[in-house]
Amino acid sequence: MADVLSTIIVILIMIFLGYFLKRINLLNTKDIDVLNKLVINVAMPCLIFSSLYVADLSNITNLAVMPMITLIVGAISGLMVFIVLTFKGYSKKQKWSVIVPVAIGNTAFLGFPMVLGVFGQTGLIRAIFSDMGTLIMFLSLSIILMANFGGTFKEVIKRILSFPVLWAVILGVSFNLFNIPIGGIATDVIGYLAAAAIPIIMISLGISLQFEGFLRNLKEAGLAVIVKLFLAPLIAFIIVNLLGISGMGYTIAIVEAAMPSGMLTLVLAINYKLDFKLSADCAIVTTIFSLITLPIIIGII
Repeated sequence: MADVLSTIIVILIMIFLGYFLKRINLLNTKDIDVLNKLVINVAMPCLIFSSLYVADLSNITNLAVMPMITLIVGAISGLMVFIVLTFKGYSKKQKWSVIVPVAIGNTAFLGFPMVLGVFGQTGLIRAIFSDMGTLIMFLSLSIILMANFGGTFKEVIKRILSFPVLWAVILGVSFNLFNIPIGGIATDVIGYLAAAAIPIIMISLGISLQFEGFLRNLKEAGLAVIVKLFLAPLIAFIIVNLLGISGMGYTIAIVEAAMPSGMLTLVLAINYKLDFKLSADCAIVTTIFSLITLPIIIGII
């Protein structure tokens, strides 16, 4: 338990370092885009590839259930929000502006550092497979939003196929299963870039922290907190017990389900002209509260 607490404290320190650097104007919100591009296109793909390349994938059939759990949890959570907001008479645009941040979890940006720090490489492998469920959810929501708010299927497919994280998973698994060597130099380069992923992610999260969302969309953000941080891990708990999953898979499925709203939320909000401030407030508020709920959930399971 002491190791878990120390890891979480380190992560929190890095997050608040980013916030502090913003407060003293050394960094600002404009830097988030640059840092996120660096993480998504370079550092995180290297982290995923390097982890999968050396992992024991002999149980890959068991790992394949992880994305399905993420997908089911996201779908049920989104449906809950849809029912509540429909009952309350919210417009279609407002409903989807809350459904999206509830259905898509931060299984990578916050999930990977948290899982790697607390559970090591064994946990990270399962977190990577869990994140594939988030990508499937992203694709599914893109199609749904396209049907409701406009857009083309070609744009959706292009965005998915050009997502570096997806290719990192495909190449990492392929190179591992077919035992394809990459050489010492490539291994070192990928290793150095992978090591940069966690601190950059944490600092970027810290810069993104804003507190005005607490009052601006208090009811909607509060609903997102309840469903995303409390009900979603409970749903995951029920699913893993029904499926008879145990060990590290059991733990990571619940932890990943407890993650706050994901960064991909804002991509969909922008692309399909949802209420961006509403979606962003849900994402920010769930992220802030998750800094309290995640340590508790990790301690309980």
